[in-house]
Amino acid sequence: MDIARKIGTAIVFIVPTFVFSGLVYSWFDSLSKVVAWLAVLVIFAAVITIYSKIITGKFSGNAQQV
Repeated sequence: MDIARKIGTAIVFIVPTFVFSGLVYSWFDSLSKVVAWLAVLVIFAAVITIYSKIITGKFSGNAQQV
């Protein structure tokens, strides 16, 4: 993956994280709720990564011969 795509992906995930974490904190005034929200986002990102690797065939479990 080239650097421009990595930066774009980081922006897509980081900006909503800051914005919605601020909203969660302003709604509940609790850092534990913000940490829970961040955990949900991490799980969401992991699921998306795993599913995209399965769909593209890079997570098939077969060893690649070099």
